[in-house]
Amino acid sequence: MGKEFSSATISQFAMKLDAELDAWRERTFTKEYPYVVVDARYESCRVDGKIIDIAVQIAMGIDSEGYRHVLALDTAWSESGDSWDRFIGGLKERGLHGVRLVTSDDHPGIHPAIKKHYPGVQWQRCQRHFSVNATDLVPKSRRDDVYQRLREAWTCEEFEDAKAVLDQLAEDYQDKYPDLSELIAEHAWETLGVYHAAPPAHHRRLRTTNMLERVNQELKRRSRVVRIFPNPKSCLRLFTALLKEWHEDWAYGRKYLNMDLLDEWMAERRAHPQDRGPGGEIPLTKEKEITVA
Repeated sequence: MGKEFSSATISQFAMKLDAELDAWRERTFTKEYPYVVVDARYESCRVDGKIIDIAVQIAMGIDSEGYRHVLALDTAWSESGDSWDRFIGGLKERGLHGVRLVTSDDHPGIHPAIKKHYPGVQWQRCQRHFSVNATDLVPKSRRDDVYQRLREAWTCEEFEDAKAVLDQLAEDYQDKYPDLSELIAEHAWETLGVYHAAPPAHHRRLRTTNMLERVNQELKRRSRVVRIFPNPKSCLRLFTALLKEWHEDWAYGRKYLNMDLLDEWMAERRAHPQDRGPGGEIPLTKEKEITVA
């Protein structure tokens, strides 16, 4: 027979576990994290006798040595501007520094929060999510062409070449599919942030939120068994425990990126100051500088 535990004993175990997990989740940062990826997903929880969906916000980073880290995890009632402001601001308060690039989807409020707490840091809009947004604006017969031309742009090694492909795509669809043309012309530059913050060899792993999407898929597999969490705190407890374990494996396992390539890339730009912006990045075109500001 299994050993039985009283409700008081279980509560004590939960309190000890929560204290350990809270301390890890609220830890301060000492390393630099040049690359950060943030995303959110939703889980069903009981709140005041009702079942609602809460947002689970997660941030991962790649440190200056090339190792992956789980940086933050929190829950919010929705992906509002205030919730992202608190989440990104919390990273800043805990000492997150050395950030060059933040990759995310176009969540409401996330870009303003990044600009507020990390001014001058490049934002990379997830190319995978952008391609879905773009192909939804044309009939099925044209989706493959749009997708392939977006991929052509995003695999270019130089910013100007990528921008030229996107500009041509917007022009070619201007008459027949103006909504797509407007999306490309006004927002496709948001998918090119990697060109200003990272060497070409790093682009593939930074241009989408796929690194975090795989984590979310694994969390979904675990939460599917629970189906509905009894409260948001229980959701936070389970996910923090899982992420803490994975974080410890990643932080001392194989390097995710060779950061020597970033050092070499930045050194080359320091040697040619006319080819870079004030933060060390390759400058955007004059038109896009105005748009970003």
